[in-house]
Amino acid sequence: MLFPHGALHESSGSPPSIACKACYGLKGGRNTAGEAPRVSPPQYKCQKCPGYCCSYPLIPLDKRDVERLARHHQLSFEDAKRAFTKEEHGRKYAMRRKRDDVFGKICRFFDTTKRCCTIYEARPAVCRSFPGGGRCGYYDFLSFERRAQEDPEFVALTNHAD
Repeated sequence: MLFPHGALHESSGSPPSIACKACYGLKGGRNTAGEAPRVSPPQYKCQKCPGYCCSYPLIPLDKRDVERLARHHQLSFEDAKRAFTKEEHGRKYAMRRKRDDVFGKICRFFDTTKRCCTIYEARPAVCRSFPGGGRCGYYDFLSFERRAQEDPEFVALTNHAD
């Protein structure tokens, strides 16, 4: 049995919420059997997405991100800052963007042919933390639109050319 009162969650196929005291008890995020809660696998596939999150008008960076990019490209901090960032939207470090046929503009490190990140191992903290949980709203949206259009390749477009 996965959960202390298994039938409630197992019959629905849905995981319990963090608030489910019967599953997690009151101490340290552990269930009544003393086990750490199981983390559900991600409910999205970045490889099937055209890069919605990479097309944001602002991809904020911090000094550590610029240092990581400098090491990755074997550049000095100042050279990496000059090549990869600009001051914009009130941020000292914002990722430079490039032209993209799908979204207008996209992260400068996004491969617009393969539709993937070219610096995955050195990606900024904001990219490492996205989407922050088991689900990605963009992937949910993309999946819904593809089902609605009955087209597994359909991409609903926005244009961030600004």
